[in-house]
Amino acid sequence: MKPITFAALAVVTAAVAGGAWYATQQREATVIADPWQRQPLYPGLLERVNDVTSVRVATQADGTITMTLKGERWTVAEHNGYPADFDKIRAALVELASMDTLEPKTQKPQNFAALNVEDVKAPEGTVTNSIRFTAKAGDTVLADLLVGRTRPKDIGEGVFVRKHGEDQVWLANGSFQPNRRALQWLDRTVVNIDARRIRRVTVLHSDGDTFTVERPDPGSEDLVYASPVPAGMEPKPPHELNNMASVADFLIFEAVRPAGEIAWTADPVVSTYRTQDGLTLTLTAVALEDEVWVKASAAPSPRTDGIDAFMAEQKGQDSAAGRIADQLKPADEVKAEIPALNDRLAPWAYRLTDYKSGKVTQRSADMLQPVGTKN
Repeated sequence: MKPITFAALAVVTAAVAGGAWYATQQREATVIADPWQRQPLYPGLLERVNDVTSVRVATQADGTITMTLKGERWTVAEHNGYPADFDKIRAALVELASMDTLEPKTQKPQNFAALNVEDVKAPEGTVTNSIRFTAKAGDTVLADLLVGRTRPKDIGEGVFVRKHGEDQVWLANGSFQPNRRALQWLDRTVVNIDARRIRRVTVLHSDGDTFTVERPDPGSEDLVYASPVPAGMEPKPPHELNNMASVADFLIFEAVRPAGEIAWTADPVVSTYRTQDGLTLTLTAVALEDEVWVKASAAPSPRTDGIDAFMAEQKGQDSAAGRIADQLKPADEVKAEIPALNDRLAPWAYRLTDYKSGKVTQRSADMLQPVGTKN
């Protein structure tokens, strides 16, 4: 090829490249200027997340959930002001504030139901599936969104949304789906006292039936049966007895109501969980129709003899005793723990999971088996 040909080709290539560069710049300018391109769903909301003082979630099927910041605590109005789970509220707000519009969809109200972005309130006899999520800072509405269907992964993911009061439906990034049920927004933890802290568990029924299981020394992994054993019977294996110490370990509820609504004198079962480091948790359980409801309280109790020396010697050790010692608390921490627990527990009655309800109403016979039983 002659040099002139190379030169001509170079000129053509430069012209094409220049044209492509110009076209690209024009396209990028169009993208930036085009209001339908990706942009924050709620510009500036991320910077105002900490200003939010109320969150409202509404669906046709589950009703309205109103969460309000009172002092330093979030509460749920529809559950008599019971504490909300702040981590879930924060996560929902951050997820909402991080959403971008990917592309506009329909503006026709007759199409809203297909995407589950119709108004929650609808004519009688009409079923709606949308979730309305509203966040306010005082009286100022920061976000008011109807959240609809998510798009399947195989076609690009995303969620269909519509700002309340507007007709434009958007496909937004992410899969934002606020919890629909009030229980999902509540702080469901009653107490969380690690089973390794427990020294003794006693269960007392109103008819006098009672039993005690206890840890024989601070470093023991297993609890032993410490009540009289009838002839021909023996305690169940250690793992059965150890389960009694785990009742207060991550104890959560299925329902909650004001404690004053329950008659606590109706054949109560009283369980006490005494820790090695100076706390006694008392659970009082009563049957209400077919459900077991429980109230809880904490009180100081004597620290196990020699427990501070045990903690000093064993903490941090890679052993069963070391793992127990790691869970035990100094006296000053336990002293502060007790009023904090009572402040949270005193107003409420809890319906526990079926498993834990069964444990707090165990009888002595449940801890025993015929001699020689194979396990």
